Amino acid sequence: MLAGVMLCGTAACTSPGGGTRERSAEPEKFHAAPVAAVRKAVEKGAKLTSMSYRINGKVAGQGTVEGKVSVSLRPRAIDMRMTASGGAKRGEFLVRLIGDTAYIGGGERATAALHGKHWLKFRMNGKGPGGAGGFGGMRQQADQDPAAQASLLSQSGDVKKIGEETVDGVKTTHYAGTVAVEKLLKRRNAKGALGAERREKAVERYRALGVHALKLDLWVGPDDRTVKFRERARTVRGPLDLTIHFFDINKPVTVKAPPASDTMDLAQWFKGRGGARI
Repeated sequence: MLAGVMLCGTAACTSPGGGTRERSAEPEKFHAAPVAAVRKAVEKGAKLTSMSYRINGKVAGQGTVEGKVSVSLRPRAIDMRMTASGGAKRGEFLVRLIGDTAYIGGGERATAALHGKHWLKFRMNGKGPGGAGGFGGMRQQADQDPAAQASLLSQSGDVKKIGEETVDGVKTTHYAGTVAVEKLLKRRNAKGALGAERREKAVERYRALGVHALKLDLWVGPDDRTVKFRERARTVRGPLDLTIHFFDINKPVTVKAPPASDTMDLAQWFKGRGGARI
């Protein structure tokens, strides 16, 4: 069941990088106007307090995924509904995060493992039973940051304006570029609303996936708002290709905890299994 939350945990992942290494070996071409436009969109996105987005594509080792995520940054809350098909892990996976408490819901197998209950509850902070301890993937998922992921495009040496396109009824300008992860690890980030720490977390996530090069696409609306974002790369587990459509920007996000009667606490689950690991 918990493998499901990893699906979007690579929510900042991307498509086959077959030809991307060759491109990264070419001399960098700096295009001032597209870079400036991308940076404006990144700065605006970094200041958002809440958003919702639809995500779909392919994740290495998991098959095809699609879903909807609503995120509040202040206070922190996440409501996620993901579906996976065509891979080893398939079915619907639900995640709710309220502050530092996470709730995970799955299908019939998960319900059977939870003695008829539909949700598993645990703390994101802390070690041992009842804490996120061994669930590093869950923490990564909670820390997903689409704004930070999109910001990496501005650090590409070959950002280009692709053209004008209508996305979800909005007229947008399409920008694209390729980013070498190793260069991002060594490069000092420029100051801005996003902050170096947020960028570094995004870069580290790519590095952990074994990504060498990212192909990033950004569709920006007339108000400098990011309407659509696509990321593609090759990881140690195969190709990834995910697309995100943003909507309900800065609208209230309310996440309710599942009924206590339908929830199994992780510490209680461990106790019932004699400390066995999930």
